[in-house]
Parts: sequence; C-alpha cells; structure tokens
Amino acid sequence: MQLIFYTQTTPEEYHLAGEEFPFPHLQSCLHPDCRVPVVPSPHGFYTRNAINTSFSGRILIRRYYCKHCGHTFSYLPSFCLPFFQYTTEVIFAGLLGHFFNMLPFLRALILSLHWQRQHMQFYRRRFKANLKRIQLVLRQLIPGVELPEPDYIKNDIKTGAQKVLSIVISGFDTIQAFSTRFFAQCNISFMAPCKLF
Repeated sequence: MQLIFYTQTTPEEYHLAGEEFPFPHLQSCLHPDCRVPVVPSPHGFYTRNAINTSFSGRILIRRYYCKHCGHTFSYLPSFCLPFFQYTTEVIFAGLLGHFFNMLPFLRALILSLHWQRQHMQFYRRRFKANLKRIQLVLRQLIPGVELPEPDYIKNDIKTGAQKVLSIVISGFDTIQAFSTRFFAQCNISFMAPCKLF
C-alpha cells in the first residue's frame, strides 16, 4: 500500500539526501484497516522513478511495517503520485497548459520532457474522467466552495475543468498540498482510475 506525506523538498534534494532524508516519524499505523497507535518500524526502501523538467532519476521510497496488523506500507513524498513517473507538478502544469490553451508553455513543457502526444492525451482523459470525484473531494476540503453544476461539466467539460483547476490553484498553497490532502481524504490520488461514476 502506498501513502503520501507532504514535503516541500524538490525531487533533486530528496534524491541527494537518500536514506538520510528526514522521513516523518509515525506514531500509529497508517494502514486504513489498522490505525492502531503502535509505532510502525522502518522496513527498508525501494526505488522508483521521479521525472520533472530539471531531474530524472531513481529515488528511495521508505517502507514501514506494523507489528500489530502485519501490513507494510510505503510513504511517497508529495511530489510523487502512485504509479506515475512524472511528478505532480509536471502533470498539473500539463493540465493547466492544455485546459487554459497556453500553447507555447505546453509545447515547451512537452519538449523539455520528451513527451509524446499520447502522454498529454492520457493525463487529459484521466483528469476529465475524475472531475466528479475531484469536485466531491473539493467540496469536503473547502466548505462552501462554488463548483460547476454537474450538467455544466457534462455539456462543457473544458470550462468545467478550467473552473476546477482554478479552485485548486486558489484553494491550496501548492499542487502538492492539494494532492496530499486529496489522498488523505479518499486513499487514492486525483489521477487514479475512476470507477465510482
């Protein structure tokens, strides 16, 4: 199981720190089926890719083991999304570039990352498929937020996506803060496959 912790560290800084990175000290098991106040034990590391415009490399991910329930879980830094190599900021920047028609910015981003056309198509489709779930979570995280009407999203998805992205930008200090809080709220990332609707 993968969980996310918030950090303002860049992928480069995280990579350079390696095993010396100040990982969060846990006071209880974070597995949703347990949550017992037993301090989980560090349980080694595994590596994964992290790619943004200035860094491309392997980073260490801390694993923990709960002595009470026997589950292990890994704790990803907030610049990562589970099952995605590209960082949260890069994916979000691509979505902003696409939905707000910032074509020169989007072209520069695509060139710097050596993306194929299919990368952006995949992120765009996934985000559009998750709009309803993202709205539900935003309603919980920002009480009183004015979200697009469901029919409006259905009939004009680009404008609905623009409004949701604008709320994320104005409602959270960073995309990492939004991503971390979203994950804490529903145990999946905002880019995970949506099977709810």
